[in-house]
Amino acid sequence: MDSSAGHTEDKDARVQQPRRTRLFLRRWSPFLLLILAFGYGLLATTILNTGLLKPEATSSRPPPIAVESPQTHYLTKSLTEVLDQQRWLDDNWQPIPENRSGLGYFSVPVTFRVTLNNPGDQPLRKWAVVSAPSLDYIQPAVIGEDGSASLLPAMGDLYPFDHRTIALPQWVWPITLPPGSSILLFEVRNAGPTMLPLSILEPDTVISESAGTLAWKASITGLLVFALLFNLSIVVKMKRPGLAWLSVLMFSLVYSQLVMEGFGLWYLWPNLPEMNRLLNITLPLCLIALCQFTPHFMPVPRNAVRILFGISVLAFVHLLAIPLGLPLLGQGSFLLLAMAGGTMILGLVLRQFRSHVYARYYALSILAILAGSLISSLRTIGWVPINSLTDSAFFLGAAAGSLILTSAVGRQMFEERKRRMKSDIRAQQEQRLRTLVEQDYDRLLKTHRITGKPNRAMLEESLDALDSRKQPYTLGLIRLERFNEIEQALGYRTTEELLKSYLRHLNSFLKQLLGDRLVMINGYAIASIDTATHAFALHRDEASGATGEILGELTNWLEENFREGRFAFSWSASVGIAHAPEHGDDVASALSSAGFAALDRRQTLTVYDPAIAEWQYRQQVLMLDVEGALRNGEMWLEYQPKVCIRDKRTESLEALIRWQHPEFGPVPPAHWVPLAEQVGMIHPVTLWVMDRACQDHGQLKDRHGEHVSVAVNVSAKDLSHPDFHEEVIAITRHHGTRPENLILEITETAMMVDATAARTMIRTLSQAGFRIALDDFGTGHSSLGTLATFDLDELKIDRSFLKDILQHPTRQRIFRAALELGDALDLDVVVEGVEDESIAIWLQQFPGLYGQGYYWARPERLAPQPRTLTADRSPPLSRPN
Repeated sequence: MDSSAGHTEDKDARVQQPRRTRLFLRRWSPFLLLILAFGYGLLATTILNTGLLKPEATSSRPPPIAVESPQTHYLTKSLTEVLDQQRWLDDNWQPIPENRSGLGYFSVPVTFRVTLNNPGDQPLRKWAVVSAPSLDYIQPAVIGEDGSASLLPAMGDLYPFDHRTIALPQWVWPITLPPGSSILLFEVRNAGPTMLPLSILEPDTVISESAGTLAWKASITGLLVFALLFNLSIVVKMKRPGLAWLSVLMFSLVYSQLVMEGFGLWYLWPNLPEMNRLLNITLPLCLIALCQFTPHFMPVPRNAVRILFGISVLAFVHLLAIPLGLPLLGQGSFLLLAMAGGTMILGLVLRQFRSHVYARYYALSILAILAGSLISSLRTIGWVPINSLTDSAFFLGAAAGSLILTSAVGRQMFEERKRRMKSDIRAQQEQRLRTLVEQDYDRLLKTHRITGKPNRAMLEESLDALDSRKQPYTLGLIRLERFNEIEQALGYRTTEELLKSYLRHLNSFLKQLLGDRLVMINGYAIASIDTATHAFALHRDEASGATGEILGELTNWLEENFREGRFAFSWSASVGIAHAPEHGDDVASALSSAGFAALDRRQTLTVYDPAIAEWQYRQQVLMLDVEGALRNGEMWLEYQPKVCIRDKRTESLEALIRWQHPEFGPVPPAHWVPLAEQVGMIHPVTLWVMDRACQDHGQLKDRHGEHVSVAVNVSAKDLSHPDFHEEVIAITRHHGTRPENLILEITETAMMVDATAARTMIRTLSQAGFRIALDDFGTGHSSLGTLATFDLDELKIDRSFLKDILQHPTRQRIFRAALELGDALDLDVVVEGVEDESIAIWLQQFPGLYGQGYYWARPERLAPQPRTLTADRSPPLSRPN
């Protein structure tokens, strides 16, 4: 067992190790690339180093003797040609334009001739200072009085981005000027622009003029170093490795400027001059870092991420290839690649400039870098002055861009901190809530959530104690029948508050009424079974007096209207009483008996009666058996005709459902249909009736003619069903029955349950072609104006209109008014319940009137026909006539 466990742990460790390695590489890959790139650059520059000369040191301080301003001309020849052919004596040298600081780029070497005059009689030791761009390669020479040429140390690059050899921001040569005129020659070639702003200065002046420039550049470099450290802390603290690319960008910028300005690293590593020759490494690293940083800083489409990754790969190839001097992979190709990458990033930023706040930071950063690059480009072609600002324009732009991005990252960290603080606050709130819940746990277990009274568990616990002592008691169950109605009218919050107030009054009344006979339930007189059902109990013994009088006082109290503030209404409370142990030998049985008694709505208080329980049991069984009766043939349809009273021709037939229960025998629809509507069983019954009526329609047409229609009763529950019209249409299509052959009979009361929903559904059914009949007209409570808004085709006058109609003229006038209403609404009128010949004859005076009743025909069942019933379709109902 132990060896197996050890083997499992070793296996888990082997699985976890590669995962940790991948996580480490992903998190620190930007810094690993930086280290590898610098290592490769040092190795390449060490191997390919050609050993450029360093400037000679000066040994003495020259006297402060002035030198006349130098005169500068240029010739597009190499220094070798000028010296070999003594071309410095020619007159075809071109003067430097006074309105420009440079000549732009030349594809051939350019040699500058500078004439210097020493008006004194002593040689002067001076420093020749050239503020040329860092990429120029300059080879100077001094022409003596005797025409001899002395080469000074060459400074600059052997090839682009490499071998910077001076440790000051300018390029400086110590020279000795003899009395009279002297000529300095400078050959400019390779990668830099052709320009030569030359100054002849004292050594102290060089240092003093450079100090200010060095100071502000060092300040900006210090800001970048601070931003770099800040960004590193964010990467470590927030564990977001993608932000590490910004650190790589800033480190590369700082290093590049140090190299280009020639200070800093030279003093740190005087024995490693290769450390100042890594521009070919740092500039591609800047592009890689910028491309890789973008997807981690702002949302970028997947294809754009792939393109940026491709640009990064190409930049890495340049990083590897430039020190090797390979063809087609030089400064020009890298500049094109950098422009492509910058354009791509700028496009991504501008697309999200309005929608994404960090895109605005990025846009400012890119614009700063582009502005610096533009100024540097204009400076190289002489369109802007040459000074310390234009010399470092790219550095300033890149530094500003880096600082902007750092501020954006800082904002991200601040927002992340705010989110974490909110999370901490929510966690603290949840902890406090949990503490309150734990503290209140016992109360929640013992009380009802809404009423705050003891729940059923506490009631059963209190009554179980009486059962265990064999002590009889009386249990009362109070049902508030109008709770749902009041809740719909006033809203659940108001209703709950009113209920709490009502239960407080009831609790006080029971304590006062029952006194010591009251069974206390966790300190209360009542317990809440659910929101609308509540219970109480009292001790029952001979010495306690009559229980009937007490229950009578309770009944009187419950029947009074409840008054609270501006509200006054009745809850329509019904009380069921059960005596234990006669009506139940345990709490559950006693509660069930009291619940059965409370269902009797004929009176406020009902004592449990086994006969009532039997009836309720029968109702429950019937509801459980409804679906089975639909499937196994216990239910069927009978059809009663509607006839034209004058010619007795059958116009339509009403489908009436019948049920032969195996236990209870014939079950009249009035005994189970209303309950089916209450418990939600009526909709499948309705669909079943409609399905069977459509199936029988062909046989009915054969018997009564093609014009005959079938009427099916529809309940309020059906009208509230959102898919009812689709289900009805599907049934008719399945049997090939036209909607015009179906009459949907809807009672006046069903329409008024939810008049708006009913009106919408009836309109939809009418538009689909179904005929709509208003059933049992005169028994509901709707207004004539409301009925006029429904799409109706038929009006069925209830049988109650015909009672004693021949003996009462008033009833006859009411009947005529109903007929006039049907005529005004352009409806077919059907009179229900016609059973006497005398009434049938009296009705013949009204033309176009239809009748239905036993006088013409009783409901009949069709002869059995082969049929198939789809098991996946829910069925329908019809009430009896």
